[in-house]
Amino acid sequence: MPEEAIASGFPTEDDVDVDALFAALREEIRRSGADPGGPADADDRHAARAEAERLWPVSADRPLRLRPGFRGGVGTPAKGVLKKLMRWYVEPLAYDQRSFNAATLRLLDDLEARVKKLESDLVLLRGAEKH
Repeated sequence: MPEEAIASGFPTEDDVDVDALFAALREEIRRSGADPGGPADADDRHAARAEAERLWPVSADRPLRLRPGFRGGVGTPAKGVLKKLMRWYVEPLAYDQRSFNAATLRLLDDLEARVKKLESDLVLLRGAEKH
């Protein structure tokens, strides 16, 4: 490291615990939900499930944002008309996406129930082996 960096207060490699810093960064990424391949605990699964429940009903209906001034006065009614005209085109896609999302959530619930049953069966089998 250049001497002027050390003189201006930058920490040296000896001053920084790189392993601790890396572990803290990894934990922060895990908690943010940005690490889909990382190990997940029950709280992460519940949070992900709650988010999926909140987001699955996709719709073409979104409120229009009103702009102030002349552009808002002209643009808002035009956007309202265009929104109604385009709904026939977009809504079938939203319907298909809602159907897919609902089916996916049902399959995930079924898969979670099956995994829990298999885990309990495994515990019973391991208990029977010990006797």
